Amino acid sequence: MAREADLLLPTHAGPEIGVASTKAYTSQFIAMVMFALSLSEDRASKKARREEIMQGLANVSDQIKQILELDKPIKELCQKVFKNQKSLLLLGRGSQFSTALEGALKIKEISYLHCEAVMSGELKHGVLALVDENMPIIMILTRDEIFKKSLN
Repeated sequence: MAREADLLLPTHAGPEIGVASTKAYTSQFIAMVMFALSLSEDRASKKARREEIMQGLANVSDQIKQILELDKPIKELCQKVFKNQKSLLLLGRGSQFSTALEGALKIKEISYLHCEAVMSGELKHGVLALVDENMPIIMILTRDEIFKKSLN
């Protein structure tokens, strides 16, 4: 397929070892962010936001290392919360919905636990009927323009 393409954007992620393909997803996501940044370069009004995003991308490696250092407490929390669970909901809103979708897929592939991603604004439309006090829900949140709305 790459030989037939007019334009190729190699991610250089290296071979994937696990089923979940997290390395490929992460590198493709970052490549698309960088592609979008390059498309916005001619807009002076977006310069500060572009620089903020580029700085954020530069920090990703250190942030992932910090998260990996939380391996033990995260495992303990998961064993406590999800021990006898049959299902799990991941909520996302706006740009975080795609992260919720990918997270739900990864949870299903790795743990064989039923997991669904739901747009948090759509929770009241049908899905809420499945939620009780025992249903674990994880919400994907970022501190952006819809953060406060997502908390409601």
